[in-house]
Amino acid sequence: MEAAIEPLPDITRSKLRSTQILTSLSQIVSELLQNSLDAGARQIDIGVDCEEWTCWVRDDGFGMSKDGMDILGTGLEAGRYGTSKAYAPDSLDDLSTFGFRGEALASCADICCLEISSRTARSRQTWSVIVKGSKTLYNGPAIRWRRESPGTTVCIRDAFYNLPVRRLSHPTPARTLDVIRHQIETFALVFPSVSFTLENTHSFKDDKDMLLRIPKTTSVLTAFRHLYGRALAQHVEEIDVTSGDLRLKGFISLDGAYSKAHQFIYINRHPISFCELHHAIDSRFASSSFGKHAFDDSGETSVRSTVRRSPRKTEKKPVYVLDLSVPPQQIDNCLEPAKAAVHLRNKGTVVTLLASTIQAFLVRHGFAVEQKARGEHLGSPSPSPRKRRKYDFEDDSGYAEEPTTSRHVSREASPTPLYTREETEELVWTDPHTGQIYVVDARTGNSYRQSEPPPAAADSAAAFVVQGRTLSRQKARGIEGQDKSEMPEWIQKALEANDIYAVAEDKIPYLRHLPAPDADAPKQHDCHEFQKFSDYLRAGQPYGDSTAASSRRFEKEDLRNAQVIDQVDCKFIACLIADSSAAGDGTRTLVLIDQHAADERIRVERFLKELCLGYLSNVNAEGNKKDALRLRELTQPVPILLSRHEERQLRNPSTRRVFEHWGFHFVDLPSEPAHDNVDAGTSGYSQVFVRCMPELVAGKLLLDDELRDFVKTFLAKLENDLPAAQQPRRSETDVAEDEFHWLRALRWCPQQLLDLVNSKACRGAIMFNDSLTTPQCRKLVDDLSKTAFPFQCAHGRPSLVPLIDLGKDGARHRTRRICRWSTLDNPTVV
Repeated sequence: MEAAIEPLPDITRSKLRSTQILTSLSQIVSELLQNSLDAGARQIDIGVDCEEWTCWVRDDGFGMSKDGMDILGTGLEAGRYGTSKAYAPDSLDDLSTFGFRGEALASCADICCLEISSRTARSRQTWSVIVKGSKTLYNGPAIRWRRESPGTTVCIRDAFYNLPVRRLSHPTPARTLDVIRHQIETFALVFPSVSFTLENTHSFKDDKDMLLRIPKTTSVLTAFRHLYGRALAQHVEEIDVTSGDLRLKGFISLDGAYSKAHQFIYINRHPISFCELHHAIDSRFASSSFGKHAFDDSGETSVRSTVRRSPRKTEKKPVYVLDLSVPPQQIDNCLEPAKAAVHLRNKGTVVTLLASTIQAFLVRHGFAVEQKARGEHLGSPSPSPRKRRKYDFEDDSGYAEEPTTSRHVSREASPTPLYTREETEELVWTDPHTGQIYVVDARTGNSYRQSEPPPAAADSAAAFVVQGRTLSRQKARGIEGQDKSEMPEWIQKALEANDIYAVAEDKIPYLRHLPAPDADAPKQHDCHEFQKFSDYLRAGQPYGDSTAASSRRFEKEDLRNAQVIDQVDCKFIACLIADSSAAGDGTRTLVLIDQHAADERIRVERFLKELCLGYLSNVNAEGNKKDALRLRELTQPVPILLSRHEERQLRNPSTRRVFEHWGFHFVDLPSEPAHDNVDAGTSGYSQVFVRCMPELVAGKLLLDDELRDFVKTFLAKLENDLPAAQQPRRSETDVAEDEFHWLRALRWCPQQLLDLVNSKACRGAIMFNDSLTTPQCRKLVDDLSKTAFPFQCAHGRPSLVPLIDLGKDGARHRTRRICRWSTLDNPTVV
């Protein structure tokens, strides 16, 4: 039986559409706010009660006529798609308003109780309509929200009353208020002539909390300073660039921030979500020295610091507000209900304008050097006869060396030289006996025939490949790539006739270097490469083509049963590891253990265990008291200078609670200030005091600006992460039988705190050239076997390297060295 296709009922269609248009209380506020801006309002007041699912937006705009509210009161599909902003398809090309579909208020009527009270300049009465579930409950003169001047008040009550699942998955009230506040600040930056207020109207409070008050200002920069103070906009460059029908206005600050919370891009004053435009700006800043030399909170004005910067320091992020004016017909912002995603007709032109503007800014202020013309990049031909790159690369065999040349992939010049080239003088010499002409390197003495390409030019690509700033080694050739020709008979006879050339013993087996990743493989951070290297060792795979290394996997049990021989060169510990697996044959492998990496791993796990157990104990109120984190109470609290935005974050009780779980306690701060308005001329800085911190890292945090950098960076992380990612659930903090259950806390550990622990473990570990007795070596290996990750140090580097498989009785297999006899067929005398 075939099922007939039937249309959905009107009420179902309307509800389905409404649930996609409005997904949260903060989005409802955003839609109402945009309606007020479209109405030409100069004063917008917003009240929110997240606990009661209520909000209202009041403005002094043009207002709505009674006829317009009657259309909304019809409900369902009849009340949808009614708007005063566009009435013909052609007019969409000239729109400068936020809305044009006429769906926001109709959607509110479907999933909320909607009340609209409005008055126009021509009306003598304030009219009101109340709609819930697409049913009109009242339509007549306003009673609650009467007005004496033109404007509109929209009140939402009982939001998502018919969507209980939406309420269960909704963000917390505190998070919702933060999102609404951020939305208001985002629009206030590009509408400086409009004043905004935000208040928390929760019923249990006697006096309502004024969370935000933004006055009218004269420019985008002044509005930014009113919102965030002068801390992040003390030194700025205002931007006003025109290219054809495109115009870019705003400012870029020379002051860096620890997060990307102060990066705003608009198209025709519409905020847009992260897209290729943001990526174009980020890539320009990333290729410059801005992250290291931006102005900081200490008031430093020199962008060329001579002090060596710690590699653990978090690089600063740029601060900017940029509004791009684009002809409306070149934009498509109908991709999703929030209209934050856009498609551009001439995206390449827009990206080029943004990138060139940012690059010019960086060059003017010394963060980058001016790029050369396209034909003058480093990969272009040079008038010099030959230039070679210097390599520091150890040969696999340890006894042979082949001349190599390099090839460089053409690329644009970057602000700093990618590498240093060395001029090489070459001489031309003619052999008087043969008449052959040779090119001689005056520095090395190497030579080749002028009629032939330089040595190894044919197979240079197989040896080395230059990739940007890194040099990668291609995979070593196997036995198949070696010359298999037989030894010439005359050489065999000569060797047999002279006992001097008899081989006294086998060549010592060796292991080739671990081949680097393929040239086409995606580039990763060094830590990832070290991790891959460590995993490679843990898998027990032999290096290169050597067949001498064991192919089995090393386990922690192998370390427990390892036979420690002794220390080697005051750097390594030599051990014999027997194959004790069920399928093993008892063969033994000679390995070297890096004594510094081993002790560093032991120390870092001891420190992290104390820190993580203390964290889990703090999160779980019923945790074991013996696992409590050791704290250092400071007799004099340490002051930290924060921006207004950061200080406001720290006032949030949930944010302070996360800090306290890791052992950081601040001198009591008020939950919220009396009001949040600041004059644009003030500094915008606030001082907070730390009174307690973990004893484990207190020594490092009290040095220089380590504590300030940690607090600022952790605040930036908490701002960017979802609330659920800031702390674990109760079930995740229960004590498990696993001895390494504390490792689960590393998921929430701040990266900066982890870096401090790693640094502490590294600095205090056994170093190279530290002499160890045999019992000390045994204890070190035994302690290493008890760690969770014994085969890598705190920074991911391998701690164990296999040297050779000795077999059951320690005997080695005889190997025959393969020679390239074909090179003797055509000897060349130079």
